[in-house]
Amino acid sequence: MTYPDIPHNTLEKKIIKIIDLCNEAVNDYGEDAFEFGTPMSLEEIQNWEKTNNISIPNSYIEWLCFTRKSKMEFDLASFYEPKDFIIENEEKPYDVPDDCIVIGELGGSVISVCFSKDSGEIMMIEDDDIWRVDSFEEVLDWVIMQLVN
Repeated sequence: MTYPDIPHNTLEKKIIKIIDLCNEAVNDYGEDAFEFGTPMSLEEIQNWEKTNNISIPNSYIEWLCFTRKSKMEFDLASFYEPKDFIIENEEKPYDVPDDCIVIGELGGSVISVCFSKDSGEIMMIEDDDIWRVDSFEEVLDWVIMQLVN
């Protein structure tokens, strides 16, 4: 299985751990269960932000610099590239607040991963439960815990 180059940023250790765990799981799930797209350049990210008048949180930008889109264990975790973010309220799951942009899903779309376009705060949302996290790194911690189990 091939992966994009690992960027030297605050997510580097988490990315290495995820890659190691995905490599171990390939025997059980097959290579089709995992996808890591090519990285986005900072210029591509900035152009999207300018066009859409939305600032992506720095911790998710660091993930995009590793992979523009990804999936792990089919539907354990999926993260979107900006062109696939769910921005329009009528397209979002019912439990996602209006000011949030959906950037991925966990557990087969049970949990929406999003950020507030007003504050940049990253959240994981399931039904009426909202887990506010300090950065996308904490979302990756959840993914790592699931990959380990």
